Amino acid sequence: MPSVTSGWRLIGFAVALAVGCSQSGGAEKFVGTWTYAGSIDPNCMNIAAIDLTGDKVTITAPDSSHLVVDLAGFCTVHFNVDGFTASAAANQTCTFDIPMLGPEDITITKWTLTVTTDSVLASNFAGAVLICAPTGMGTLTRIGDAGAVDNDAGATD
Repeated sequence: MPSVTSGWRLIGFAVALAVGCSQSGGAEKFVGTWTYAGSIDPNCMNIAAIDLTGDKVTITAPDSSHLVVDLAGFCTVHFNVDGFTASAAANQTCTFDIPMLGPEDITITKWTLTVTTDSVLASNFAGAVLICAPTGMGTLTRIGDAGAVDNDAGATD
């Protein structure tokens, strides 16, 4: 029969592991230069999808829990990182030239980036503009390194 002390150690280890796994961070997995493959479907008035395949995406990290994503000049979006998933912070927009409507600011209602391998991210986007509800799924493939996480951002010497 195991001792009570061994049981408490096992419980303590399990709790520590659970806490460690749920902490925010992991931005370094996302940092780099990527090529996007996919499109945004405006889901509006039978307007054709906007193909973003081949567009360059640059991801930098001001610290280990946050990302700044530049999507080919369409927008710069801030994300919060939790392990292998990054989620767009609230109240942000991207401007896309939507056929028949022209340039429109799409309010991001959900945008997640998920690490699938060291060199591939899955992207899942949803937004809102006028009477449309744009959505898009795609992948980002790493083409280069955009630098390291800046753990000294905002530090003064």
